[in-house]
Amino acid sequence: MRRISDAQRAELAAAVEQLAWTAAREVLELEPGAGPPAELPEADRRQLWLAALNTLITIRDSAEQLAASAALSAAQHGADYPAIGAAAGMTRQGARRKWPGLAGLSDERQRKHAWWTRRGDEFAQSVRAVLATSDDGPRPATLRDRLTDIENATPAQQIDAIDLALVDAHALAVGTPPSPEPGAERARGLLAALTADAYAAMNSDAALAIRTGIACATDGCPNAPIVEVWGPDLGERPVPVCVEHAIEALGRPSVRIVAAYQPDVALEVFAEAYRDE
Repeated sequence: MRRISDAQRAELAAAVEQLAWTAAREVLELEPGAGPPAELPEADRRQLWLAALNTLITIRDSAEQLAASAALSAAQHGADYPAIGAAAGMTRQGARRKWPGLAGLSDERQRKHAWWTRRGDEFAQSVRAVLATSDDGPRPATLRDRLTDIENATPAQQIDAIDLALVDAHALAVGTPPSPEPGAERARGLLAALTADAYAAMNSDAALAIRTGIACATDGCPNAPIVEVWGPDLGERPVPVCVEHAIEALGRPSVRIVAAYQPDVALEVFAEAYRDE
């Protein structure tokens, strides 16, 4: 990796120093300048140095946050810990200790891109179908803007835009009261299933495994759960259910698939539940 030169490092240091003095003088309502003026009383000079120190600490904290964000973005675009450590002037182990959890983010980004390539058009159509039967309000307006953001995003920005759209789509599909319009409940149920499928496909293989120790919530059912459903009459938490009981639950008003334990199963269950419509 190409490193900054000594000259560039000196320029950066000078720029940071200038920023610190500018901010310190603004705090103390002094005229712009570099360093504490000699004519200031000793007590005022002391306050100016303290304000500069406070500013530099704030700059350091902000730089730490920006560095963490840069490390995260680098990992999402394929950088491994040796490369991140080299860029940060530390060992691979040091980078892992400083920013744990970056391994595999490039794979996660690829999974997100793969899901969008396969399901993106269906997701956008589903969102528009739900918006067409939704009252005007901040949540539908926000989701409408999310679709526009995805369409206008650069390839590097698109994954972040998709993440935000999924959050808002899930909230609209699951949290909207029942609609009397024909087809509205089906449209919202499909959008909920699509968001559940997206999260299942985008998670790691370990997260996708059937949860051990979790059984279908229906009394006496020996089958393993495959999705989680939720509705206003099901309590506060999503309910894990097998295929048969998921299909049965979706026959009740406002019940939605909110999570899936494997890719594609949410859509398969939803299609079976609405097969006769």
